[in-house]
Amino acid sequence: MEIVADGRAAIRALGLDQWQGGYPHRGVIESDVARGESYLVEDEGVVVATAMVGFSGERDYDCIREGAWLTSCTSDDPCYGVVHRVSTAAESRGRGAAVFAMAGAEGLARERGAASVRVDTHPGNVPMQRLLGRCGYVRCGIILIGHAEGATPERVAFEKLV
Repeated sequence: MEIVADGRAAIRALGLDQWQGGYPHRGVIESDVARGESYLVEDEGVVVATAMVGFSGERDYDCIREGAWLTSCTSDDPCYGVVHRVSTAAESRGRGAAVFAMAGAEGLARERGAASVRVDTHPGNVPMQRLLGRCGYVRCGIILIGHAEGATPERVAFEKLV
């Protein structure tokens, strides 16, 4: 939760409303852990980043505007993995932990036979968009999230074929 708090502070420093309403709260992270979808990045035994990686589809991704996904499947029969709740410890930012987390998600997707990995981020989260571009993700369009908690519901959607 400390790393999630660091992520929340970094987003707040960008002047964005994403993650500022209490999401993701402890219950969300505990659910990720219970489903086996919570992953950590360690550096010399110290946890430096976290991300959720899942393969059960994402309803919010069924409707995309101003573009199209690279793959044509839906949440009813997903052919993709999703990455959510990426966060890096403040003292580890810029050292490759998030790149490592994304590469790990892509490896999991290949192992499970998924065609791609999808991820979304706030339109103002330029650092995350740059990271995704460096990692080979393609900007596909705009989706609306159902759990915005009063924040901007629009998210820029990215996908990478694996």
